[in-house]
Amino acid sequence: MHMEIKAILDVDMIALESGDKLTLMLDLTAPQNPLAANRPGQAVQIVLDRSGSMDGPPLDAAKGSLLKLIDRLAPEDSFGLVAFDDSALVIAPMRTMADHDIHALRRAIADMYTGGSTDISAGYLLGLRELTRTAAGGGSTLLLISDGHANAGEKDPKFFSDVASKSATQNVTTSSIGLGVGYDESILEALAQGGGGAHRFAGSIDEAIGAIAAEVDDLLDKSIVNAVLRFTPTDAIAGAPSIEILQRLPYWMDGPTYVLQLGDLFSGENRRFVIDIDVPGIAALGLCTIADITIEYLNLADRQEISVSLPVNVNVVPGDVAAGRIADPVVRAERLIIGAQSAKSLANNELREGKVVEASNRLKGMAAGLRLEADKIIEDNPRTTDSKARIKAEADEMDLLAKTAEEHEILYSSKRMTESFSRGSRSKNDRNIVDPNLPKDPNNPWANY
Repeated sequence: MHMEIKAILDVDMIALESGDKLTLMLDLTAPQNPLAANRPGQAVQIVLDRSGSMDGPPLDAAKGSLLKLIDRLAPEDSFGLVAFDDSALVIAPMRTMADHDIHALRRAIADMYTGGSTDISAGYLLGLRELTRTAAGGGSTLLLISDGHANAGEKDPKFFSDVASKSATQNVTTSSIGLGVGYDESILEALAQGGGGAHRFAGSIDEAIGAIAAEVDDLLDKSIVNAVLRFTPTDAIAGAPSIEILQRLPYWMDGPTYVLQLGDLFSGENRRFVIDIDVPGIAALGLCTIADITIEYLNLADRQEISVSLPVNVNVVPGDVAAGRIADPVVRAERLIIGAQSAKSLANNELREGKVVEASNRLKGMAAGLRLEADKIIEDNPRTTDSKARIKAEADEMDLLAKTAEEHEILYSSKRMTESFSRGSRSKNDRNIVDPNLPKDPNNPWANY
């Protein structure tokens, strides 16, 4: 089975000789995986913080999770482990599980100990280098786990985003897990944003164990690897077409073509990507192709590189006809949800400035606005019902973040909001969201081991 691909405009007609802004939604549904026994081998590179702050329960929890991870890997999967403090070292070299001495591997994990300061860049770069030692048919994932701020090596989030984005073009997905309230979310989120993976926040030891397990569930259930969108405007909107990519996705220009990294999709996952297109006045009536799109990806089921091309068409009609058009409810819903992510970003900035009331009110106001929009939707088919449910789910998320901001310390609330923003602003689904079960002590969630 191949990926199901739909390209849908918010409206299917524009007025003759009248400039307009259209919203294109790319709707992707990954195929279901075959039996796990038939999947191609995947490479899993763990990069683990072993700085002094990880001493005790945090490192013990990470060790326990890694021991469970290697038990889940198939003989054809590859595994490697790098640890870092003020320098990085290879604990377990990248090789297939069939080639690992399992007893020696388990002992190497169990014997890890904490060290000095935190050089995230040293660990990440060594982890990437280790991944070049293998060519996994099912793609490669690097998972970086840290509880601290970078106080050695590179500290600029853009450096991490750029390196992760470049690695993503080579079928390496980067994900990150931040432990406790002391880690640098700007760096860890930049790694996930550039690398096309997930960023998770674990506010307690139990959450840390759950977050690592959830990330492993996703990476072992991929069915699509390294999906890429190529968007090429046609001569109909030639000149200086204005294209706005609403999600925070890595992209670059290849001549007139926009190339977007969409990342990996797990089995059965549905993801939606939204692009605004400024269309100049078109002087001829009839069907007009305003862009050509191509989606490229590796289908793990048959281990083939797939390329699918589609035209983006719109009907050019007289102005009085265009005046009666109705926006597609699904595209409109996605546009609203993506737009709402800016409220999370602004509220997070307010939180960091100590403006808790302002942050909470902003989130509640956005939630109320989303519910008003949802109430306008008439549920007359499955698509409108789905749209309404998605908007209400985002409103519920906003209210939960507002409650967290009111009831918990700023560092905790800010990291929870960063996690939500990272997921929502890149249309990342998370079927394995770890229930935070917020700690009893709101002033120090990470202390409740």
